[in-house]
Amino acid sequence: MSADVQLRRAKRPKGVILLVILFYIAAGLVVVSALATGEERLPSDISALVTIYLLVLAWGLWKLFRWAWFATLIMFGLSTFYILSDATLLGESLADVTMLIPLGSIALALVYLLSPAVRRVYLSNGWVAAAPEPPSE
Repeated sequence: MSADVQLRRAKRPKGVILLVILFYIAAGLVVVSALATGEERLPSDISALVTIYLLVLAWGLWKLFRWAWFATLIMFGLSTFYILSDATLLGESLADVTMLIPLGSIALALVYLLSPAVRRVYLSNGWVAAAPEPPSE
């Protein structure tokens, strides 16, 4: 005999709300930076792609989609690699504040996203088992 399991949407974790807001702010800053520098530092095509990527990630995290969780983990992993390789190539110390703040922020976000409660929400695509109804007499 199989019992029918009722599913309900999971509550959105509070830290995810903060990450989504930060992603929207970052997307806005990429646009402002691209407009202010006039394509000197970052070509407009790349700025547009980064902006779209951040907006799609923010939307996916908000909707509790599994792919957005994985894509965010991959983005944070690649960002860590970029920061470390950049520091190595430039001969900078990893104890420098310009390295510690981004690495610390990424580490905090990764620890949060990989915490059991948040991981459970995203690996179930935002669905959790509903509390069983009490038997009616």
